[in-house]
Amino acid sequence: MMLFLSPFTLYADEQPNLEDEELPAIDPFQGGSGSISQNSETTGGQSSGGGMLNGLRLIGTMVGENKKLAIFSSPGGMMYTYQELQEIVTGVLITDIFNEYIEVQDVDSNMFEVYMNNIIKPSNG
Repeated sequence: MMLFLSPFTLYADEQPNLEDEELPAIDPFQGGSGSISQNSETTGGQSSGGGMLNGLRLIGTMVGENKKLAIFSSPGGMMYTYQELQEIVTGVLITDIFNEYIEVQDVDSNMFEVYMNNIIKPSNG
């Protein structure tokens, strides 16, 4: 039998104040139930949830003096790093990496901005 000690005592006739309770932490990299719903905005026939990047999500960028990296996560939890002018998936090339997003080019030479909140939208230039 396990005994758990509590810093306070709650009697049977008392009701706990649920507004004062701590909420559980939400892992932003965890998929499935309990996660925040993802924006599946469609852009030019491509869905930000899968399509263009085959399920990869941009989770970070590193912009240094001599090197820029884009960090992606796969649905299975693997992490991948890519540099500028490197192909992410067949036909999708990283053209530029910024602090908040990256620019990619597809096989039809269309330019897109990929953001860390899982939104892919056409690039303005």
